[in-house]
Amino acid sequence: MSEAQIDEAVQDYAAGQSLEKIGTRLGFDSTTVLKELRLRGVQTRDTHGRERR
Repeated sequence: MSEAQIDEAVQDYAAGQSLEKIGTRLGFDSTTVLKELRLRGVQTRDTHGRERR
């Protein structure tokens, strides 16, 4: 993922979009998106949309 795509993914995820939707739109697997968000220090949600502890 490019830096611009990661920036976009961070914004979309913060706005409530799912990893799956973000990945589909940007052309990446959801696990790739998740990995990049974690590398950026983004706190992720669980599969039910709740923040992880």
